[in-house]
Amino acid sequence: MLKQYHEDLAPVVYDIVCCSISQCCYPSLYKHALISPVPKVQPPRDINNDFRQISVLPHLAKILEKIQLQLNIEDLKIKNNQHAFTQHRSTVSALISTTQTWFNATDCSKTGKMGVHAAFIDFRKAFDLVDHNILLNKLAAMNINKPFWLWIKSFLSGRVQQVNLNGTLSSIATCPAGVPQGSVISPILFNTYIDDLEDALPEQLKVSTNKYADDCTQHQIVSVDSNSNLQQSINEVNNWAVLNKMAINAKKTKDMWISFTDAIPEPPRLRIGNELIERVNAFKLLGVSFQNNLKWNAHVEEITRKANKRLYHLRECRKSQLPAEVGIITYQSKIRPILEYASPVWAGLPNYLRDEIERVQSRSLRILGLEKDYLPPLNERREEATSREVDRFMNDPHHPCRSVLPKLINNQYNLRNIDRNRNISFFSGTERHKHSFSGRACKYV
Repeated sequence: MLKQYHEDLAPVVYDIVCCSISQCCYPSLYKHALISPVPKVQPPRDINNDFRQISVLPHLAKILEKIQLQLNIEDLKIKNNQHAFTQHRSTVSALISTTQTWFNATDCSKTGKMGVHAAFIDFRKAFDLVDHNILLNKLAAMNINKPFWLWIKSFLSGRVQQVNLNGTLSSIATCPAGVPQGSVISPILFNTYIDDLEDALPEQLKVSTNKYADDCTQHQIVSVDSNSNLQQSINEVNNWAVLNKMAINAKKTKDMWISFTDAIPEPPRLRIGNELIERVNAFKLLGVSFQNNLKWNAHVEEITRKANKRLYHLRECRKSQLPAEVGIITYQSKIRPILEYASPVWAGLPNYLRDEIERVQSRSLRILGLEKDYLPPLNERREEATSREVDRFMNDPHHPCRSVLPKLINNQYNLRNIDRNRNISFFSGTERHKHSFSGRACKYV
């Protein structure tokens, strides 16, 4: 409706936005959220843990929040290791920033004998537990301008919500804590809340932290003559969580030991308080399945299984005698995205795994009665996606993933086995490292 009648409504919307900003007041009518419970897993089994609370908010509220963010985003300075809701960052950059370190550390040509101890930390109901006073204090410490701070204070106060389940509304409940999921500004406020987490870690621990919103990954490179400090780091994170009125979900938090040498003993399993953390050989991080042998078999098996299940959409198109173009659109919107999600991270596949993925596309085209070469091979598209990601890193001088790109050598001669148009410093002692993101990025730097 706003788009259809924009000429008539624009002056009214303008007045609402101007009044809200000038008076540092968030309209009370916009503070009433309808909560739609969205399952995190299928099928959901635990009503307390298996649903995500998505707030359905007025469109005008989102317009107002977006304008406020545009005016004040420069004041909200978030650390470089946060990849969520940040320009030029994504789950792909978060995964590359984290896992390229693993490939580098376990490549003997660069580091000698080393292993990686990683922890995948899960915060329980993170967005819902944000303490408003603590958040406002953190915003004040950032020295954001006072009118914006007062506006955020108004945004947080007096919020109410109702659950909408199949058209039935619950009674109205107040929201003394948390930021509404579904709001435009809430993700940035959450990033601010969790931004100082790694400040709690002593530098001498030498533990790296990467974040995608509330998904927090920590890892430490462990050598023959050093021990893992990850338990101490987890203790500090747990202390930070207590101070900030958040909680780590010990059952969903996992740790993984990645090593290709027997020279380094496996570190003890981690604990959160009295609870022992499960050590896993594989873990799904931000939608990509990682194995502790740094192979991609589990991920390829999962995405091909999911994609094959959706081929029935194409069979229905063919059965209904719909034009082939409809089938192609269906494939490109419902099936191919499963096969390509975060592909720059895992595109360095052996031939047998490439063929496994390619067979899904061939099968899809055959169902639609089209030739195998009707669409470009998925491997080509993965290469293009990798190239775009490299360009994104190179064009942002502050991007944290610039450090994983191969370095150019400024000299007058070419090294052997390197593209004669470039002098690139990149050496691999293993095929595993050669086919990691950094190795594949050489041709695009």
